[in-house]
Amino acid sequence: MNDTRLLVKGLTVTLREQPFTPILKDVSFSVGRGTITGIVGGSGSGKTTLALALLGLVPPAMRVKSGEILFEGRDVLGMDAEELRRLRGARISMSFQEPSGAFDPVVTIGAHILAAMAAHNPSAGTLARQKMLDLLALVEVPDPRRVAACYPHELSGGLRQRAMLALALCARPALLVADEPTSSLDVTLQARVMALFRKLRRELGVSIVLIAHDLGMVRRLADETVILSQGRVVGADHAYAKALMAAEEM
Repeated sequence: MNDTRLLVKGLTVTLREQPFTPILKDVSFSVGRGTITGIVGGSGSGKTTLALALLGLVPPAMRVKSGEILFEGRDVLGMDAEELRRLRGARISMSFQEPSGAFDPVVTIGAHILAAMAAHNPSAGTLARQKMLDLLALVEVPDPRRVAACYPHELSGGLRQRAMLALALCARPALLVADEPTSSLDVTLQARVMALFRKLRRELGVSIVLIAHDLGMVRRLADETVILSQGRVVGADHAYAKALMAAEEM
């Protein structure tokens, strides 16, 4: 059986109005089943554009010039709108950098998750609420019933992050793309989120692409680490990679 869940081959993304200015240039990497792959880079390195591309969400101002994104052997870039709709959330899901942006402020956390569950599995029926509470418990939300009844602004940053993970996992996707999941959290909460990713990989078998700027954190968690500099993948001997490693040791 093929153990590769995601394969990115020679991905190049440019601005539409400046086609010779690459945002991503010839990016290649793979993600195995049940593994964690870290994508590390500073601001402007192209890592968020890469995360969006994995779900077929390249911004309108950009275009994919060349390359392939193969998920379980299927080319994401060749999918039509309906195929992408069925893929997102169900097979590939994403948790965004800022949890507040993932929630409607006038809808409770529980209602958000129930709506997403219904969209992917309309037959869930009367079991849906218990599954929603079980999902919140899985991502280590204390007192799931209370949190499910809360509005997003009533939760701390750490709880919103975990609630967003529950939302992203509601259809039990095969691949989770996590964009800067710890950037707004303190060191203690960062450690808890990292431990949670290990748990999700172990208990659900989900593959994870972890987008971050903290090389040290990613290297402690990921099975493989990809370093991006100015839209290109660089090796450990590159000056930028050496600078990241030096900053880690300080």
